[in-house]
Amino acid sequence: MYLIANIIVCVCALVGFVCGETQFFRPKKALYAQMITLSLGCIAFGRLYNIIRLMTGGTITDSFQLGFLGMIGSLMFFFSSNFGTVDSLVDDRSKEFKKYRLIAFAAPVAAVLLYAGLILFGEVSPLWKLQGAVLTLFVIPASYFNLKHLIFPDVDFGVVKCLRKYNLLALVYEVSIFFECYAMSHDNELITLICCCVTGLITALIMPTVVRGVKKWTT
Repeated sequence: MYLIANIIVCVCALVGFVCGETQFFRPKKALYAQMITLSLGCIAFGRLYNIIRLMTGGTITDSFQLGFLGMIGSLMFFFSSNFGTVDSLVDDRSKEFKKYRLIAFAAPVAAVLLYAGLILFGEVSPLWKLQGAVLTLFVIPASYFNLKHLIFPDVDFGVVKCLRKYNLLALVYEVSIFFECYAMSHDNELITLICCCVTGLITALIMPTVVRGVKKWTT
């Protein structure tokens, strides 16, 4: 089931990556969308490593596997796309919007609580406690800005409204890979497959959503 699960995510993410590459890697195209495209590329190539490892007789549950870095790379690009290219347009740091900045901390707090409750204090090997900690560390900043831009009011540029659906999908993705990490730490193939089906669906939806959002934003 691990092989099937990774194939599902790899194919969906690779299709999204190719779609984004053809749409946005041109002069004067949105850097925001390019970063999200690269996040899908990280997902696809991380899963491809897992597929090759499984097909050559290796395992992905009892030792550190490089495919895990694909998740980390995707979270880094999710964070960079929002923080580096959009947040300054969305938030002018005025006191008027302080409550939205505070509410957005709910996402990182939830990530820490999930890690503590399901992995850190659970019956999990030290390897998966470490991998879960690393995953949580990168989920924290990415999820903060995804939630912030999901709830933040649209003021001047209409950016938030255009990209809300993407930010919602990104949050679901982050929850899904967290529970996949939890399932793999318990060697539960069925839950891993379910999580990967969700992750695959999300990665398939992200790029069409971003294409529509950027088109509205820039026209």
